[in-house]
Amino acid sequence: MNNCIGTYRLTRAPQYAKFIFCMKTDLSAVLNPEQAAAASKTEGPLLIIAGAGSGKTRMITYRIAHMLEEGIDEKNILALTFTNKAANEMGERIRSLLGKPLKDLTATTFHSFGLGLLKRYIHHLGYHNDFTLYDTNDNEALIKNCIVTCGYQIPDYNVRSLLTLFSNLKTGRETMQDPTGAIAEIYREWLLTQKAYNVVDFDDLILLPVKIFENKPWILEEVQERYRYIMVDEFQDTSLLQYRMVSMIASKYRNIAVVGDDDQSIYSWRGANYRNIIEFEKDFPERAEFKLERNYRSTGNILTAANALIVHNTERKEKKLWTEEQSDSAISIMHHRTSEAEAYWICREIKDEMKRPGVKYGDIGVLVRTNSLISELENVFAEMSVPVRISGGQSFFDRREIRDMLCYLKVLLNRHDDVSLLRIINTPRRGIGRTTIEKLRAYADEKVIPLSQAIEELSGESSPLKQKTKENLRKFMEMLRSWSASSASPENLIRRIVSDIGYEAMLCEEFPDSPKSVDYRMHGIEILESRLKRYLEVNANASLKDYLNAVTLAGDEKEDDECKVSLMTMHASKGLEFRIVYLAGIEDDIIPSSRALEENCHNIDEERRLFYVAITRAREKLFINYADTRISKDGTEKLVLPSRFLEEIPKDLFHNEEKSPEEIKKDQISRLKALLARNTQKEAE
Repeated sequence: MNNCIGTYRLTRAPQYAKFIFCMKTDLSAVLNPEQAAAASKTEGPLLIIAGAGSGKTRMITYRIAHMLEEGIDEKNILALTFTNKAANEMGERIRSLLGKPLKDLTATTFHSFGLGLLKRYIHHLGYHNDFTLYDTNDNEALIKNCIVTCGYQIPDYNVRSLLTLFSNLKTGRETMQDPTGAIAEIYREWLLTQKAYNVVDFDDLILLPVKIFENKPWILEEVQERYRYIMVDEFQDTSLLQYRMVSMIASKYRNIAVVGDDDQSIYSWRGANYRNIIEFEKDFPERAEFKLERNYRSTGNILTAANALIVHNTERKEKKLWTEEQSDSAISIMHHRTSEAEAYWICREIKDEMKRPGVKYGDIGVLVRTNSLISELENVFAEMSVPVRISGGQSFFDRREIRDMLCYLKVLLNRHDDVSLLRIINTPRRGIGRTTIEKLRAYADEKVIPLSQAIEELSGESSPLKQKTKENLRKFMEMLRSWSASSASPENLIRRIVSDIGYEAMLCEEFPDSPKSVDYRMHGIEILESRLKRYLEVNANASLKDYLNAVTLAGDEKEDDECKVSLMTMHASKGLEFRIVYLAGIEDDIIPSSRALEENCHNIDEERRLFYVAITRAREKLFINYADTRISKDGTEKLVLPSRFLEEIPKDLFHNEEKSPEEIKKDQISRLKALLARNTQKEAE
């Protein structure tokens, strides 16, 4: 082979050795036949059904590299996936293969791509290009403000449920049941306030680009000309809106390849729709289709269990994973008397695994169905000194109270920081509502001045604003000037701000029935004070501004994942793999979830897909755990049954069991019947 331009080390699959990747490389030499066929087809629509562990990321990497070899301009390629980690890995692999910087290649997430489009085109919808992106915490705080603005009481509403409803309404997944009711009024106020504050949320990152394409066809054509070749990873996780956005772009040149696995569609609760695969088939009838069924991750027994489980779902693309990595090791299924015993057993077993040569804590994943099962495991891990990393947890600097305090500090250092100013101007509420904000922004835009200067000018006596509003604005600016003139240390300045604005009283008003929630948030602010103090002590010449810049650039402190066990939900494990996997709480009502089945009996298929995803995270060893009793939310101990999904896996794959799950279930049912009979007799007496 000639024109060698780079090297790349394969990490898995049969061709593990280092090789040289060259121009016009024979893909069949580095990919299996199905992968090579999919990677070599660069023109026209393409549907690739890729099973778990089938090397799809590698295939995608080679396909894009092959496109570049064929002379396709890198700026015309758009590769979309769902996590920053996956997008970064894809980009790094392609650049490593070709030995080129590829600065114009777009490999990113759906939301990052939407964000880029909005930065360029959002002014066509009446927004300013310097908009702010709100996360869940920001939106919940905004909804609380809207509830009060509309004259209602915050404790009367479940704000998290309202946000879910509002997201579904905005994206068209639900319709308002009572357009004249209080919830409809709050929803309209929320939308208007978002626009007035010049903020967008994660739904808008997809929704607004679609609106721009619909309202401004010339913009859609501009984007179509730029991105003539599109590739979508994890296609089964796309929402209807995401598919709408990408299909609009692809409709002109029709060079779109989607890679997905309907058996791993587990995000319907956040809008994902695996039926988009069917929609794709309708929209692109001329598509070519390939299946990747060879698995490079797991042993034969693990794949046999996964295949036996998922075949019970009927609405799926037929496929069967297989591997050359055969192993006689069976899946261990462990029965425990209590959930506490389960946690201790998992912990002891992990310690035993660590005695094996070459095993690291980072090789191990402990997966559960719900977040509620994490705390008991986390506590036992801490007691037995097993280092653990909770995945999917919230960053310290993403917590609402921490963001509030950081924004106050940012405004003190830079009065022209309109984004931070808008966050704090009515936190806590000080009578400066949406209408006032709209007038301030309009005045600032007309005069081309910062928002802080607009406040100064419009709070004067000659201002057309109401007298009470002007007084509130003046008091706010006086507080800022007072803090700016303070000689207090930065950590003491935070303390003073919290006191002056009555932040704790605001939290008490928001959480009248939950003093622990108030204490938790106030303790977070104390941690911020101590971190800031420590930073300034360690960095002798550093300032408050240096700390804020460091926080913005780096976020929270990073941890060495190789030195910690990963403890996470099954949903959070999607896309990951571990040498050894422990599944905890594999019981009916947990997996499948009783709540999911109550909402819709057809959710059983998605629950089965979730269990399938959990099983296929394991490379070498899989331990499935369930207990006889588990502590319920009210603190009482209840009898539980092994998951019905265990009955769908061949018994000869299990070992370490004196009784099968079916026998255990029969025993438990007998105990439940006896307990029910005793209770009935007591009531009769």
